[in-house]
Amino acid sequence: MSKAFTSEETPDDPVLGRPVARVVRGQERPITIEGYRALVNEQEHLKAERLAEKEEARRLQLDHRLALISATLENVKVVNVPPPDGTVRFGSTVTLEWEDGKRQTLRLVGRDEANGDAISVESPLARVLLEQREGDEVEVVRPRGVASAVLLSVK
Repeated sequence: MSKAFTSEETPDDPVLGRPVARVVRGQERPITIEGYRALVNEQEHLKAERLAEKEEARRLQLDHRLALISATLENVKVVNVPPPDGTVRFGSTVTLEWEDGKRQTLRLVGRDEANGDAISVESPLARVLLEQREGDEVEVVRPRGVASAVLLSVK
């Protein structure tokens, strides 16, 4: 590799955690009460860990994560999840059966709490699912083509 593409003077800053979506001040993002509580609990845990930490590098990591959590908490709005009525809404847990017979259970949440089986309501799959009802068939455009699934349950 050419020296023009390397930097020996300044080391790269480590990337910590997943990037947080930029927020316009005053723009609120939805979050479930469980997601909000998880962030508050993590914040309290990290504050306690920060006080006890002696290593400078680790303190900087903790400060970074605390700043991200604080910024997130300032810009989220807890959305009350309505009782299940068979229609997919924010906070719903859905079970899909894909055309290959595989079943998948997902929860639709805000982007700040999405991970694993909890997907952001802004994701392409969630946008297709919103307002659908149990028994509906949905089609999702994926990189390898269109996939279809039946919505087995909504909780």
